[in-house]
Amino acid sequence: MGNAQRNGNMTALVVRRAAPGYKFSVGETVKVIGDVGKLKSLQVGHGGFVDEMRSILARAGTVAGIDEDGDLRVEFKERTWALNPAAVTPVCYVRVTGDVAELQRLQVGHGGFNEEMRDILGRVVEVTGIADGKDVRVQWEDSVWTVNPEAVTKASADEAEEEEDEENPAEELAKLFLAAALLQAMADRSGSS
Repeated sequence: MGNAQRNGNMTALVVRRAAPGYKFSVGETVKVIGDVGKLKSLQVGHGGFVDEMRSILARAGTVAGIDEDGDLRVEFKERTWALNPAAVTPVCYVRVTGDVAELQRLQVGHGGFNEEMRDILGRVVEVTGIADGKDVRVQWEDSVWTVNPEAVTKASADEAEEEEDEENPAEELAKLFLAAALLQAMADRSGSS
């Protein structure tokens, strides 16, 4: 079974996402809006707003239930919140293959491969749309890529959050080099006094 079959119809996801009157489903991944003022106003009559809710701004969670009024119970790692459906949007995450040779092969006829795509190898990325009716548009940090759907597998909100929580090894290495340079400069300065 190919990845496209395992992922379901991503075109349908994007079309449903844009449709007015969208109906959420239990188990669906959603992302909370990132504007605290807007969230506060949307929560009036929908469970209210408390300062702890700042921690879920622009974060993804899973719909754990829908009450009789249509409010969503959205589960995050630390707890579940009652949210106005207007305060969230459906979101889809996928994991890009970690095999550079496979991605290069799969990208032929699907926007091609460029060396900067190495940044998304093995990463969980957010699906932002469908390109040319066949390819998946994904976002990682500030970059948007067009990817062959055969190069991705569906990922959960938990996987996306775990990935965000992970430290970037390149950033950690840069911090170590900076610290070493600062220590050396301090040693040089104290040695020359």
